[in-house]
Amino acid sequence: MPTPRPIHDTAAAFDGLPGIGPRAALRFAYWMAAQPRDFILRFSRTLETLANGVKKCPICGAWGDESGCPVCNDPKRDKTLLCVVGTNQDIRVIDESGAFRGLYHVLGGLLDPIEGRTPETLNIVALLKRLASPDNQIKEVILALDPDVAGDTTALYLTKQLASFPSINVTRLARGLQNGAQIEYADPATVSDALQNRRRSTLS
Repeated sequence: MPTPRPIHDTAAAFDGLPGIGPRAALRFAYWMAAQPRDFILRFSRTLETLANGVKKCPICGAWGDESGCPVCNDPKRDKTLLCVVGTNQDIRVIDESGAFRGLYHVLGGLLDPIEGRTPETLNIVALLKRLASPDNQIKEVILALDPDVAGDTTALYLTKQLASFPSINVTRLARGLQNGAQIEYADPATVSDALQNRRRSTLS
């Protein structure tokens, strides 16, 4: 029996989500089709609100809403510390650790030429402009990047770029995080230990 077009199209949309394969996507689509019409419409409106309501902060690249970026707008944040992360999810995990109350800068990914992620595709130019601004108060940049090949490659590239700011101390998270792990899935205690034991980032 052919799959009805609406279910097929919904499955195709689910299939585009990370970690979701074709079988799971089709199962989600059939489950969604079995729900009450009001539920499906509420779900649809939620996605529409997400598309229209989420704004990217022009300063740090983090997601915010109509009221602006909750981090950049927080006067209690330590403006001398800047934590550079790969994704918005990393901000949530690091903040939940309670070990960091500075500012953030979201790269929007990590360097991976095979996947098409080059320095030009990441939020690196904005980072350099931010540090070069006359109003800059940042004294330390923490490279809080995944401890894997892409994270190490990105950290090495950024360390070279940030060498032009000799007054800024560049550090990396300590290897409290398991090699090959992702910050997004780390528990708060592990992230806290990694932040407290961060070390200076070198070119070697």
